Amino acid sequence: MKKVIVFCLAFSSLVVRAQELTTSKEVINKYLEVTKIGENYKAITDITLNSTSESQRGVAETEMKFAVPFKSSMSIFSNGMEVMSSKYDGNTLARKSSFGGGNGPGQQPKTGEEAKAEALRTFPFLEAIYDENGYTHKLAGTENVNDKPAYVVEVTDPTKKTWKDYYDKATGLKVKTFSVNESPRGKFESTVLYENYKALKGSPILFALVKKQVGQMGEIVSELQSIKINKGLKEKDFEVK
Repeated sequence: MKKVIVFCLAFSSLVVRAQELTTSKEVINKYLEVTKIGENYKAITDITLNSTSESQRGVAETEMKFAVPFKSSMSIFSNGMEVMSSKYDGNTLARKSSFGGGNGPGQQPKTGEEAKAEALRTFPFLEAIYDENGYTHKLAGTENVNDKPAYVVEVTDPTKKTWKDYYDKATGLKVKTFSVNESPRGKFESTVLYENYKALKGSPILFALVKKQVGQMGEIVSELQSIKINKGLKEKDFEVK
């Protein structure tokens, strides 16, 4: 009996080791698999995400549109009025804000690789297109997120900006992103937590329905409300004026 128990324990230990991921590619591939991004994203030509958020500035609504080949548009509304927006037409990224700045000093439109990399940061399937867009990544150990072990993947974009994504070891889901960003006021840290993954109506892909961002502007809690896929977005949706 003792030999049987020892054998079972040894076998269990080997299984645990076999399940341990050893490269960032393996971690990312598991995430693409469990969210069903990997098997579905190539069939998507456009996607629209609508969410609501709460912060110290109040309640806001956000609409994000993406088209493939890559273009993007984002609008944030408060009390029915657009307070912030950004558009990327495939070459130029332009931002506007009623809080000051807009395309004034420090907010000039960006072009080329810098504009593309910044716009892609919001693309919901970015992990799936790392290789074809010049992103690199490496496994940087493990850390606990909400008392659960997570793989840490350090990502570098084509402009040499880096951030860390954390993937739960048990589920494979991305649970956190940590980055250090630069602004006219200096450097600031940003942490985003991802919670409650589900596939909403109209999407076979699992999305994090809740995002909690802590950064320069305090805490912002966003909740995904709806997803629309392949509805035929128009060129004017991404037009930079």
